[in-house]
Amino acid sequence: MKKVIVIGSGFSSLSASCYLAKAGYDVEIFEKNSTVGGRARQLVRDGFTFDIGPSWYWMPDIFENFFSFFGKKTSDYYELEKLDPAYRIFFKDDTITIGDCMDKICEEFERIESGSGVHLKRFIGKAQENYNIAINKVVLKPGISPFELVTKDTVLRLDQFFKSISQEVRKRFENPKLISALEFPVLFLGAKPSKTPSFYSFMNFADFGLGTWHPKGGMYEIIKAMVQLAQELGVKIHTNHPVDKILVLDGEICGVRSNGVNLTADYVISGADYHHSETLLDKKYRQYSEAYWDSRTYAPSALLFYVGFNKKLKNVHHHNLFFDTDFERHTQEIYD
Repeated sequence: MKKVIVIGSGFSSLSASCYLAKAGYDVEIFEKNSTVGGRARQLVRDGFTFDIGPSWYWMPDIFENFFSFFGKKTSDYYELEKLDPAYRIFFKDDTITIGDCMDKICEEFERIESGSGVHLKRFIGKAQENYNIAINKVVLKPGISPFELVTKDTVLRLDQFFKSISQEVRKRFENPKLISALEFPVLFLGAKPSKTPSFYSFMNFADFGLGTWHPKGGMYEIIKAMVQLAQELGVKIHTNHPVDKILVLDGEICGVRSNGVNLTADYVISGADYHHSETLLDKKYRQYSEAYWDSRTYAPSALLFYVGFNKKLKNVHHHNLFFDTDFERHTQEIYD
């Protein structure tokens, strides 16, 4: 049985480990932290429990498809609830409440801009078409060549790659609050709405069309589910085991060094950031130089504060967006 060492224990590492174990490989995960989950870890402090990373459960079909590959369902591991409201957006002089279905959202849009409900249904209908293409005909391909992006469906929508989501939204809606509500989801992709192709409106379908969900017990329930599945498949997980070096022998990767010990493997997969993964290799084996990385524009990160309250706060639900200052100015400050 061929041996695979996987670096890190975030979503991608756990997912890869499960697929490899099912394919018959001997898989071991090496995680530098004391707990698994990568950026989706959990922080427990002074009686409070925080999900320290992702908090939005969108695209539930993606999770269902993952577990179904192994003959499982998400409900075998955790209970999902659809949030209503999905979230609220606070402006200086108003609050937009995003409900759990299109009828509620259209009604809210109409309250702010007459006639916008009809435009919204058309916009989301087009976004749904894009979602089906993006998820079923593009994302699930192996990612070996850029030509995988060229399909009959994407060619027919070529114009959507040359105009931005911002242009698409602003030709349908006039109220700046509604524009902000529709431009916000693409920020998850790490770019400004004015620089993101309109094809990515599928994020709006993920938002308004599929809804916002939450696992009871928090987002870490997903990590716990994937860990349980991995272990059921025979994956071994080692925490407090940082990988210091990827070992190479005669031009072929042969293992890793962790906590000062050399460990052999037929294959090594890194779920860590690309740049960090390359620093684990000797310079002559790296694909990119430090000068290359210094010249890159990275997607923005954030400074996160975890604040615990000993009482419930009125009018505050799972997700609250505060757009009480100029949205465009913020995107310029962050991305430009």
